[in-house]
Formats: sequence, C-alpha cells, structure tokens
Amino acid sequence: MNKYKSFAVTVIGGSHIKHGKGCEDSSTMYDDEGVSIAVVADGHGDDNCFRSARGAKFAVACAAKGIQEFVKYLDEPEETEPNEKMNIIKWLLRKPATVLQRESLLKKEEAQAVLKEKLIEQGIIRAWFKITTEDYTNNPITEEELKNVGDKYRKRYTEGTDLHHAYGATLIAAAITPYYWFGIHIGDGRFTALYADGTFDQPVPWDDKCYLNVTTSICDDDAAVQARCYFSFHELKTPPVAVFLCSDGIDDNYPVDENEKHLYKLYRTIALTFAEDGFESTYKQLIDLANQFATKGKGDDTSIAGFINMEVLKKAVPIWKKQIAEEESVLEKTTAENTAKEETQAESKLEKLEQAALEYAASEYEKNTVSQKDDISSYGDFLFSKLKKGKK
Repeated sequence: MNKYKSFAVTVIGGSHIKHGKGCEDSSTMYDDEGVSIAVVADGHGDDNCFRSARGAKFAVACAAKGIQEFVKYLDEPEETEPNEKMNIIKWLLRKPATVLQRESLLKKEEAQAVLKEKLIEQGIIRAWFKITTEDYTNNPITEEELKNVGDKYRKRYTEGTDLHHAYGATLIAAAITPYYWFGIHIGDGRFTALYADGTFDQPVPWDDKCYLNVTTSICDDDAAVQARCYFSFHELKTPPVAVFLCSDGIDDNYPVDENEKHLYKLYRTIALTFAEDGFESTYKQLIDLANQFATKGKGDDTSIAGFINMEVLKKAVPIWKKQIAEEESVLEKTTAENTAKEETQAESKLEKLEQAALEYAASEYEKNTVSQKDDISSYGDFLFSKLKKGKK
C-alpha cells in the first residue's frame, strides 16, 4: 500500500504579469495504491522559445503518463525479450532478496541505465517530440510569433527545421512505490530529498551545464544523453520521508553558495508544517508561499511539487526541531561574538582617534607656546581649551 501523498503548485511570476507574459511553468501530481508521482517543468523564457509554455505542459503530461506506464511495466512478469537488466529488476521486485544479492545482481549504474532507456528516452522524450510535432503541424508558426525571434532561429523556423526548440523546457520528476523510488532531471531547478534521520541530499546529480540563464533542455537533440537520474530499492537505502521538486523561481532566490542548505531549511519548515497543520492545510499554505516567491522574490513563475510520508514524518519532527534549536543557538552565539567584535573595533577606532587628537594638540601647543604662554599656563590647560573650542 502506498503511504505517500503528493502535491503540486504552480503560480505565475510577478514579472510575467508585469510584461504581459503567460505562465511558462507547469506541474502535476498523481497518487494511487501503487505509486506517488510529482512533476515540474519550466518553459524557457527565451524569445526563441515562444511556445515554451505549451512545451512545459507537454513535458509534465508525458512524464506523468510515462512514469505510470513504466511502473506498470515493472509489475508485469519477466519477459523473454533480450533485455536482461530489465528482467532482473522485475525479478527482484517479485522475489525475496538480501541487500547483498540485490547489489550483486544489479549495480546502481545498471538500474539507472535501464531507467534512462526505458522511461526517459522511450517513455518521455519520444512522446514529447511526438506531441510537439503534432502541435506545430496542426498549428503552424505565425509571423506574429516570429517577430521577436533572433535571425538564427527565425531562419530555421521559416525553413521548417528545429521547430521543437520553440517548445523548450526543463523537466524534473520523481516517483515512489512500496519497493523502490526514482527521479529524473533535465535542465535546472532543484530536486531535494529529506530523510527521517534529519539528513538530506540531492540524489540526482547536478548538471554543470546549467548556469545563470543557460540550461539543458528536453528539446535538445541529445536530451536523453544529458538527462540525469536516480534509482534505488528501499532495501538498499531507506527511502526519503519527503521529496521536493522546484523550478528556479524558488532556488534562484537563494545564494549560489550553499544553495542546497538554504533549500533544505525551507523544505524542513514545510515538512514540519505538514506534520503540525496536516496535509490539506499545508497544501493551501504552499500556494501562498509560491505566490510570495513569485511576487516578492525573483518574480519568476514558481512551481513546487513532491510527495511526503505523513506517518514516518512524525519520527523526523523531534530531530528537525533539535536541529533548529541548535542552529538558533549557534546564530545567537555568532551574533553575540560579532557584536562584541564590532564594539571592540569601535573602541579601538575611538582610541586611535583620541590618540591622533592628542598628537595634533601637542603639535599645536608646540607651535603656539610662545604666542599663548600668557593665556595658557600649562599643556593641560591648552588641551582643555582645544576641547572647549571643539564643543562650540
């Protein structure tokens, strides 16, 4: 029985509203007895990708359907076709096996290779290219759509080549069953998993080709090759208590350095809210949160999706609260130390200023000894007269 519940929220960015653009993000979720699925796609905001909003919706739909079919396929009996690794996965899902047996029969890299071939390439990317082809065939590109396109792509589109590029989008998807879970990632955005022991990670490797406004895309000719993925049996590693996927409308609001830690703290807070306020209430609060990012943050379209185990979540709550208390303690100590340091620096600066003033006064005294010896009886009186003049 599936113990996870999924969620998905997408809101239009403030900057898109301001400039009269539609929402180019898309997300969806799916739950049944055997699987929970979450998907996020972010259409490219480039003028050359003027149909990216459609591309994102197509990507989300293809991923959700492809994952359901892939999970169903794994539930079917082993086949006689020469796909040995796939048959091993199917066999392992139906037969009792120790961790050692699983690791010896199927390496992590082999499982991920099967995932890339059977799901990402055949189940998602091919389906996406097919549906975009149908779309531009039934809805030819117009001159109005081409008015802001660069010369390079205007020429290509006019000649009827590389038309899929107009639909470019990133894609992040995750699914979990009672026996295994996996994730796929094309382009930017973030994929984060939280565990009941208080740890977190980004199981799908980051793509170094994604930087600033540059990203890989589902529309790339080598999208299947560039796609990253993760696959794990629950016996090999305890599954996450929660998984969060987000478009760059969220993660771009945080510093590049330690971006993962900032996102973890955000997701930890959301997970705690799920535990304390319940699923439905927190789901509604997520919409408000997404709107805050979309309007007061970077202003980009914002999507957040994922799934969470409401039962196991309770075990993580005391660990997370302890982490927060320790972090607050460290922050208070650091703040106090910084305040003391600033005060010391200020005192040192004041002492240097006072010393400089005394040296200046002494110099002035030497210059005026003869002319002021009748009015000032001593060096101390001279300094005092300087101080009084400074106060006027």
